[in-house]
Amino acid sequence: MKEIRFGILCTGFSLQAWQAETIKKLLAKSNLKLELLIFDVSQNATPPNTNSSQLFWKIYQRFYIKRKSKAFKIVNLSSTLKNATTISCKTEVDENGNQHFNPSDIKKVKDHQLDFILNFNYQKPNGDILDAAKFGVWTFDFGQSSLCNYSPPCFWEIYHQNLVTGAFLKKLSNDAGSEIILKQGFLKTEVAYAKNIDNIHFEASRWPLLLCADIENDHDEIFRNVTPISGENAQLKPSNAQMIKFFLTQFKLYLKKGYKTLFITDYWNIGVAMAPIQAFLDTDNLPEVKWFPKLPKNKFIADPFGIFYNDELHIIYEDFLFHERIGKTAALQFENNQFKDNGIVIDEPFHMSYPFVFEQEGAVYCIPETYQANQVRLYKALEFPKKWKLEKVLIDNYAGIDNTLFFHDGLWWMFSTDKNDGVHYNLKLHFADNVFGNWQPHPKNPVKTDIRCARPAGNIFVHNGEIFRPSMDYSEKVEGRIVINKILKLSKTDFKEEKFCIVNPYTDTFFSDKIHTLSQVGQFTIIDGAKELFVPGNIHALKYKLVSLLGKLTK
Repeated sequence: MKEIRFGILCTGFSLQAWQAETIKKLLAKSNLKLELLIFDVSQNATPPNTNSSQLFWKIYQRFYIKRKSKAFKIVNLSSTLKNATTISCKTEVDENGNQHFNPSDIKKVKDHQLDFILNFNYQKPNGDILDAAKFGVWTFDFGQSSLCNYSPPCFWEIYHQNLVTGAFLKKLSNDAGSEIILKQGFLKTEVAYAKNIDNIHFEASRWPLLLCADIENDHDEIFRNVTPISGENAQLKPSNAQMIKFFLTQFKLYLKKGYKTLFITDYWNIGVAMAPIQAFLDTDNLPEVKWFPKLPKNKFIADPFGIFYNDELHIIYEDFLFHERIGKTAALQFENNQFKDNGIVIDEPFHMSYPFVFEQEGAVYCIPETYQANQVRLYKALEFPKKWKLEKVLIDNYAGIDNTLFFHDGLWWMFSTDKNDGVHYNLKLHFADNVFGNWQPHPKNPVKTDIRCARPAGNIFVHNGEIFRPSMDYSEKVEGRIVINKILKLSKTDFKEEKFCIVNPYTDTFFSDKIHTLSQVGQFTIIDGAKELFVPGNIHALKYKLVSLLGKLTK
C-alpha cells in the first residue's frame, strides 16, 4: 500500500472527542502518517459571543450540551500527536468570513508534500492554502452549518421537525459557487439534541479513512466532482423565543414517540403482485396484489421471497408468533391465485427473518437473517421446501441484516447492514468468487450511510441493462416505504448508486401503512405490507408489547 501523508489544521492539542476519534482511526492504519500539525494561533479562531437575546441558548449550551454530548467533550491529544511536526500560523479573516494564510506559512506546508489536510479549525480556509496538499483541504459540515460558521450543528433539524440530519465531508474550493462533496450521510433526526449531535458526528469520524481507500485505489475523480451550492440562507443561533418553541417541539415529539412505543405495533402480511418486479419502477401504475387471506391475530408474516420449483411457485417467508417473540422460516405455495400448504420449515432457537432464497447448481439454498447467532448462515434444501440443513457459515462474527445476494461481473455480492453498526443506515458490501467461497468485506464499508435508502428490501434486479436495488426508508416510519436505487458503480474498490423512485404502501388495502420487501420471481413479485395496529385491540399484540417493554426497562 502506498504511504499517505496528511496534516491537521486546528488551534491546539485539545480537540473535540469526535475529532480525536477521526484522527485515531487514521493513525490506526499502518500506511497513513500524520506528517504535520498546523496550529492557528490567531484570535479570529474564537467564535463570537452570544448576545442577550440568545441567553437561553447560552445557558442550554453550557449546562446541557457540554455535559450531555459525548462528541463535544474536549480531549487532549498531546501524547498521541507528539511525533508530528508543528507549524504555528496567524491568519486573517475577511469581511466574507474567508480565512487567509501568509504565503510563507503556505510554503512551509507545501514543503511537507501532504496528500490532504483535515480542517478542524472553527474557520474555513481560503486562498492558496487550499492547493497546499495534493488532494486538498477537507472539512466537515453538519446539518445547516455548511452555510454559516455560527449555526449550531444538528439543532435546526429538530426545531423544524426535519426527518433526517445530514453531514458532509467536503474538499474546500475558492469558487464561491461550487463545492466538492467527498462523502455524505443522513441519519434519522433524534429528539434529544445531544443524541442527535453524537450520532452524526461519531458516524462521520470514519469518513476520512474511507476516502483514503479512494486514494489507494487511484479513484481521483471523486476529488474533482463539483456540486453547485444552493442559495439557501442559514439560521444563526436561536433566539430566546425560538428556544421556547424548540422545547415545546421536543415535548410534542416525545409524546408522539411514547404513544407509538406504548400502543402501536406492526401487523404484517404478504401478497403476490401480478407483474414482474420492473413494473414497480413505474410508481404511478402499481400492479394488483393478491394478499394472504384470513391472517391469524396471534402472528404476522413478512419478508417474502419466491422461487419456482417443479414449475410451482413457492414463497419462503418470516413467520412471527407474538407469544414466541422470534421469527421462524416458513413456506407456502401459491397456485391458481390461492395460498396453501403453509408451515414452519426452518426452526432455530434464535430469531430468523428475511429468508433470501435462490437456486445454485441444481440445489435450492436459503440465507435467513440470523443476526442473533452473529453469523450469516447458508441452508440447503434436502427435501424442498420442508426439510433443510445448515450447509455453511458464510461469514462468522458478523450480525448481518437482510443479506441479499447478487451475481455481477463474475463475482457474488452480498448487500447487508450490521446489527451492531448502524443497522438502518449503513450499507455494507461483501464479495466472493463463489457462494461457498471466502467472503471479503469491501474496503469502503460502509459504502453508503443514509437512513432513507441503505438497508436492503428485496431482490436486486436488472432491467434494460441497468441494475436496480430496493432499499428500506426508515426516515419517517420504521420500514415505512421502499426506495429503489439505480446502481452506477459496483467493483472491488468502488460503489455508487442513486435514488430512482419511491414505492409507497398500498393505501387501498387493509395493510396500508408500510411496505418493506420486493421479491422477484418470474412474472410475479412477492411483497409485504403492514397495518399499524392499536395494541389494546389485539390481546396477542398487547402481551407481546408488554413483554418487550418490560425487557427494555430491565435492560
